[in-house]
Amino acid sequence: ETMKRHKVRRLPVIDGHDLIGIISQGDIARNYPEDRVGELVEFISS
Repeated sequence: ETMKRHKVRRLPVIDGHDLIGIISQGDIARNYPEDRVGELVEFISS
């Protein structure tokens, strides 16, 4: 929802004030059911 709202494909992952990583649309897609990836990308990109 955050990616969609701000029209971004990457988000920082923080723990308190510390940056611990970046998550991308591709990271999410790789862990999403293959038959629904297009739906996911369309949702984030719309």
